[in-house]
Amino acid sequence: MIGRVLEGYGSSYSVLIGKETYSCKLRGKFRLELKDSYNPIAVGDNVDVTMIEDGEGVIEKLYPRENKISRPTKSGALKERIIAANVDKLVAVVSTRKPDLKPGLIDRILLVAERESVRGAICINKWDLSGGGEFDEIVGIYRKLNYDVYTTDAVNGDGVDELKEALRDRFSVVIGQSGVGKTTLLNRIIPGLNRKTQEVSDYSYKGKHTTSYVSAVALETGGMIADTPGFRNFGIWGIKREEMAGLYREFRELEEDCKYSPCTHYHEPFCAVRDAVGESVSELRYENYRRIYESFDEEFPDKVEYK
Repeated sequence: MIGRVLEGYGSSYSVLIGKETYSCKLRGKFRLELKDSYNPIAVGDNVDVTMIEDGEGVIEKLYPRENKISRPTKSGALKERIIAANVDKLVAVVSTRKPDLKPGLIDRILLVAERESVRGAICINKWDLSGGGEFDEIVGIYRKLNYDVYTTDAVNGDGVDELKEALRDRFSVVIGQSGVGKTTLLNRIIPGLNRKTQEVSDYSYKGKHTTSYVSAVALETGGMIADTPGFRNFGIWGIKREEMAGLYREFRELEEDCKYSPCTHYHEPFCAVRDAVGESVSELRYENYRRIYESFDEEFPDKVEYK
């Protein structure tokens, strides 16, 4: 039977087959065949399952993925950690305060979405804590680039219905720092979910990890949504320095006018992208680009540390 993975822990997985969820084990051959990956089976994967006894199953086959959202492992040998596969929409969740909004983090997440041809979106939570018009410019920058931007207050529900409707009939993944309110949003979107949340530290204004692994839930409006563990550092996997420029939408429209090809848009003279900064290219986005460009680890060119 063909099913879709909802969550996995160790070698145990919850797989949705039809409208029923089954507990399944993983054949050892997958860990041997995919030894370079931290997790050979990811949430969102389509798999073949053979049922055994007591309603349990064994995963026999992994179907090819349309895309995957990955990051490097945080410790030990450098490996790819797949957050989710076969994703329709990747939502970067940030907050206006506690923790403060970091535009550079938004761009890192959107780079991954662009690389994998996934629809990228931004949810700015805790909108009630923002000052009058303080973040309107940021919202305008990304909407002008045709990114969906949602402003929400997950505690009282403001803006959540619009976000919920945008997730209809899609497999969506929410990703962001600890404490921005991802789990609180999911509790609002899915009545009765009641997943555990924690308050942000009053001392550091940093979030506390509550979600410890990736887990997807079916939506009553159709589709699924996956919650992911929060992070303090976000590394990019699978994107090389020379690929970055092509993943910025506004850069792609200008690169043919650069004198040099390829152009990194970082140091070359007569660069159309650099000349457009402050006009068709926002200063914010270009500064984010420069910082990400500079943060590539020369020893591990696929790994970008969040700074």
